[in-house]
Amino acid sequence: MHLTPLEIILVISTLLEFNPLFQAVKSIRMKSVKNVSISTFLSILIIGTLWLYYGITIMNIPLIIGNAIKLFTALTVVVIYFKYRNH
Repeated sequence: MHLTPLEIILVISTLLEFNPLFQAVKSIRMKSVKNVSISTFLSILIIGTLWLYYGITIMNIPLIIGNAIKLFTALTVVVIYFKYRNH
């Protein structure tokens, strides 16, 4: 299978949307969110929601998939933050 440079970029950028999960895994392992900036992840949620809406509006599959992943991963960190913030 031969991928064009644009397809390679789309695959890599989609995979990078999983970055917040690294923070989630670290927070779960340490049972601490002391070093997590909740405002950063709330911003990611807002921006991701807007981009997802835009992607749906223009029917752009890469935007829809990438931002759906971004929303899921950022929301995971936010939920973990509120679960462990008092530990």
